[in-house]
Amino acid sequence: MPADSHIVITDSGLGGLSICAALERSLRQARPARAVRLTYVNAWPFDDRGYNDLPDNDARARVFDAALARIAQMQPDRILIACNTLSILYPRTVFSRNPPVPVHGIVDAGVDLFVQRLAADPDASIVLLGTKTTIESRVHEERLGQKGIDPRRIAAVSCHGLAGAIEHDVDGPRAAALIGECALRAASAAPPGSVVFLGLCCTHYGYVADRLVDAVSALGSRRVLALDPNLLLTAELVADAATTELARGSVSVELVSKVTLSETARAGIARLVEPVSAATASALLSYAHVPDLF
Repeated sequence: MPADSHIVITDSGLGGLSICAALERSLRQARPARAVRLTYVNAWPFDDRGYNDLPDNDARARVFDAALARIAQMQPDRILIACNTLSILYPRTVFSRNPPVPVHGIVDAGVDLFVQRLAADPDASIVLLGTKTTIESRVHEERLGQKGIDPRRIAAVSCHGLAGAIEHDVDGPRAAALIGECALRAASAAPPGSVVFLGLCCTHYGYVADRLVDAVSALGSRRVLALDPNLLLTAELVADAATTELARGSVSVELVSKVTLSETARAGIARLVEPVSAATASALLSYAHVPDLF
């Protein structure tokens, strides 16, 4: 009997749980012949601040490097960075110079999705929505340009604080206020075009994609559509897993976090992922708190 497979999924928070849920469902529906263990590592570094609150990218990369070193000790078969901020920081880490297993990031999936949709609709434009680190890096803008997308069709807006508000209380007043602020900036920045795509460059934003679309739509007359890379990344990983015989067996999910996760945060996010994957929701509700994780 072949050994069980182990995939570690990590994010700076709980946004990537939507990818974990979709991956668990896809692997479970494949009814594979050997077990797959999914470990979700919440790499949020400190109870009182996150990566975007650290002074610069070098400081952020050092913290993420420590998380990656701890993840490697879990002996995964592969690592999925389900976070745009951490995917952008990854090349700055020491770990990236000689990773012991394949490492997948979400930025490539996002760029591929945005290019596909913009190429298919030449009259559309896109507003990239992300965290401060993601937007300031201009990685998505640069890669879209390299793939032939006219820069005049692209705008980028930082929605600083929105990911944290979604995680703290997805239904709370702070999340609602920041969705409104982000939508106002997106509507103001949107380049001309019959359709405005909202490129979700933060995994947390998928939880409120419909609310973002509605808020931007209310500020103009153009059609607004959200583009979420999460499902594309999941599909690519499942296809690769099937090719390499990784996706074989029953599927289990566990979640570990360096920081304490409040009951409000767990209940709110669990409610959103439960329809996709009850196992992922259960793992969140019964997570392991490991203060010295990294």
